[in-house]
Amino acid sequence: MLKLNEMSEKVRVLLIDDSSLVRDLLVKSLAVPDSGIDIVGTAVNGQDGLEKLLMLKPNVVVTDMDMPIMNGLEFIRQAMVRSPLPIIVLSSWTQNDKSITLQALEAGAADFIPKPSALNPQGFQETLSRLVAKIKAASRVAVIAQQAQPPIPAVVPSLPLPQIPKKSSLSVPNYEERIPQSIIGVGEYAASNEYGKMIKTFALGSCIAVNLFSPTFDVVGMVHIALASSTTSPDKAKVLPGYFADTAIPVLINEMRAVGFRKPVSQLVAKIAGGAQTSADANNYFKIGEKNITAVKTLLQALSISLLAEDVGDAFSRTVFIQVGSKAVHISSPERKMHIL
Repeated sequence: MLKLNEMSEKVRVLLIDDSSLVRDLLVKSLAVPDSGIDIVGTAVNGQDGLEKLLMLKPNVVVTDMDMPIMNGLEFIRQAMVRSPLPIIVLSSWTQNDKSITLQALEAGAADFIPKPSALNPQGFQETLSRLVAKIKAASRVAVIAQQAQPPIPAVVPSLPLPQIPKKSSLSVPNYEERIPQSIIGVGEYAASNEYGKMIKTFALGSCIAVNLFSPTFDVVGMVHIALASSTTSPDKAKVLPGYFADTAIPVLINEMRAVGFRKPVSQLVAKIAGGAQTSADANNYFKIGEKNITAVKTLLQALSISLLAEDVGDAFSRTVFIQVGSKAVHISSPERKMHIL
């Protein structure tokens, strides 16, 4: 297993995008002194990216989705079979078609971030700050098993490419595609008062999803927490307050207040999921999941927020979603059937 010491080593990143403008902007912006990031290479499509994985040995891949020859979705699928590593999707598809984001996360992507519209300077800088934080987060908590995988063949077999579906081509949309939804990644949070709206997060390993509900369930919120304490990285906490338990829960409460929750904090109720032991934490040495569970419960108790239910621990990942108007927390994983908390 490949381990990364953030204090002494830079995060090795491979960028995949068919736009030379985007590649140049990202390389110049990310590969700056003291960024903690080393751009080890770029690729123009998924096929090119697969061929460079073995040679460049990145810790994290950042990929677009809509590319010729091999799109980002097929790249993620093949990369996760050949050499699993954290993959962050940077694409306008995350805004234009949520079904693509869902497919990317289900295929194994660790996180996602939308491209700023027309790469305007302000939007680009905001995206850049979030991307840097997500790259470092992915390198720190995701399962990196490159050294345990068989070598990538020099010539990747030519496979039929899946067509990225347009919404108009889906004759019978599934349940999730018929309702409004927010998908949150590591360190992100969302709250809503829109009845029926879904908030969802994927692949909780040692991370914790904290789900908060107003007394009548007309305002709900979720945050995807990666680590227990912001004291380990105050600068990161400023960019991604949802990343740490001690800053995540307060910022989620503020987000719920912004969409209409007006009652005392003590009237909120919580349900939590995650905190598993992962293979990235060999023999549970760092006890990341356990520390996250303890930190979340301690803060909820300090805020007098009742913890109604939990599905934590064990050694498998969880996908979680909630909906406005209900206190149900829907949990699924590869190891067991969906159940409701």
